[in-house]
Amino acid sequence: MVQDINFTAGSSKVNWPSIIRNFRMSKRLKQAALAADLGVTQAMISRWENGESDPPDRVKRRMAELVQDAFVVAPAPTWIDLVTLNPGIEFVTDSSGVLKAISAGALDAFGLAREAVEGRPIERFLGGDFARTMEALRSKGMFRSDLVFAQSLGSVEIKSDATPRMVLCDFIHWPRLSEVRAVFCVHSGAVVDQQKYDSRLEDRGQKIVTRKTF
Repeated sequence: MVQDINFTAGSSKVNWPSIIRNFRMSKRLKQAALAADLGVTQAMISRWENGESDPPDRVKRRMAELVQDAFVVAPAPTWIDLVTLNPGIEFVTDSSGVLKAISAGALDAFGLAREAVEGRPIERFLGGDFARTMEALRSKGMFRSDLVFAQSLGSVEIKSDATPRMVLCDFIHWPRLSEVRAVFCVHSGAVVDQQKYDSRLEDRGQKIVTRKTF
């Protein structure tokens, strides 16, 4: 089941520590830079990201604007190059699920060379809950600019090795625009242990949570 959350300042279900931290990291911003934009101190950003206090409504509204404005992005070569250099697990797909770019960290996880992966359907390499997540993202409008971003938890099958293996993963999915206005999706994830998986699933209440743009 997919849970939809309207991305509004008053929503009690919005995970503001996650939103603030993920937005800042996706934009490669230091806490001090985001603090300057929001008119607060760096220490306050740290407290919000750690869940020690709740941002005021003014900040929530501004963060909603920043996250939605992030849909309009820099030229594709710039952010695609950043994806390929990422030591973590990150990759880009188009609306049909074809891999447009993949990070160095994801290649390590797959155990494959870049030329064996890019330009091929993601379903060749990832199965399990990730395949169902892709279908949910399509149906909820990720590739129509209907979503700000989505989060997903699941048991993911990595098919690239001689012996496929199952791992627990936590992903965030961001829509990005190409220079020809096609919508891509950047998937950033991490392998987690059972304890973290269970804790995050309990916190979110659903395996897939989508944040609408309106």
